[in-house]
Amino acid sequence: MFAAVVLAAGYSSRMGDFKPLLPVRGVPAVSGLLAALGSAGVDRVVVVTGFEAGRLQPVVEAAGAQTAYNTRFEEGMFTSIKTGLEAVRKLYGKVDGVLLMPVDCPLISSDVLEAVLNSVMENPSDDSFRVPVFEGKKGHPLYIPDCYIDEICSYEGHGGLKAVTDKYWDRMIRVPVADEGCVMDMDTPEGYSEILDFVKSGCVREDLQQLASGKRIFLVRHGETVQHSEKMFIGQYDVELDEKGREQIKRSAEEIAMYSPGISGIYSSPLKRAAESARIVADRICPREEQICGVKALTEINLGSWDGKPVREIREKYPAEYIRRGENMFLFKTGNKAENFYDVQYRAVKALRRILLQDEAEDILIVSHSAVIRALENNLKGLRVDDDWKPVPKGSFRIIDFRI
Repeated sequence: MFAAVVLAAGYSSRMGDFKPLLPVRGVPAVSGLLAALGSAGVDRVVVVTGFEAGRLQPVVEAAGAQTAYNTRFEEGMFTSIKTGLEAVRKLYGKVDGVLLMPVDCPLISSDVLEAVLNSVMENPSDDSFRVPVFEGKKGHPLYIPDCYIDEICSYEGHGGLKAVTDKYWDRMIRVPVADEGCVMDMDTPEGYSEILDFVKSGCVREDLQQLASGKRIFLVRHGETVQHSEKMFIGQYDVELDEKGREQIKRSAEEIAMYSPGISGIYSSPLKRAAESARIVADRICPREEQICGVKALTEINLGSWDGKPVREIREKYPAEYIRRGENMFLFKTGNKAENFYDVQYRAVKALRRILLQDEAEDILIVSHSAVIRALENNLKGLRVDDDWKPVPKGSFRIIDFRI
């Protein structure tokens, strides 16, 4: 006996329009989610309202779902989560578990919902959380077993829902799905536009290797950076090249020039160490013609609160988390705003696909960081970020040739 909570109470401030009622596939986003739940056999549904509740109410009622008004919606999403779970308790009593779905993710399909619920039913005595993953990246919905509902509703500390799920990090089952829609959100106009384009394409992405056919992809790693007195966690922490790094890139620029790359521009991470490396390469190849395009999706992995901190300090303050990171480097991340390697893979490959669709030049030259280059090279070879990879040394480059 499953229930679902659809979160639709927020201001939609970053979107600039009321997300629950934005059209997706010809119907309001919230209606599409309710239809997917119905197709998956979930008929105990609560939609949490707040901002613009009057506009949303008739749409929800027309779909046969219940609403729960969050009087504290201005305080953030966690208050809506509590409101929804409390409403499930009041309306339906004890259930096996609840599917938690943000209205921001309108492409969650019945196939994804069924995959998550089938995982539960395969082992009904297991009290694990479950979440769908597309190529390793976590998506929605989150499945919450009934036994955690009271704890979540009574929690008043920092970190919201993630603080509770992190407490049970070893009880989070990742359910692989082939549907990319579960990881796509429309938090911004750009995200909404991407969702509409994805639907228009038939929810199919162009094959990366096919897009790269006939081209060479130059992947350049930035040079050595200014050194600190001790070993640091450096992801998006913005440090500059040192003299050794500049000399490394100059040598690589000379080597790249020998290949006579036919590029229309250089795509670079906007972080200082990559941007300066890109300028050095551009100055050598053809300073009057080449342009450098900063691409945010090509930045290094976001290490959250650990970024820019000494490894020693993190090891001492967070010993259990530090050990977990060592046990699974690809999966671990430090908080809601941090990333793991699967998150990096998703954004970086999506950026490369966009570049290949827009740039008709013979070759593509990208200046970036280790995690991004690993994700791009492996995916160009039909692999994934967690497959084996030979690291590119700082200040060096690698060519993936699709001309043959």
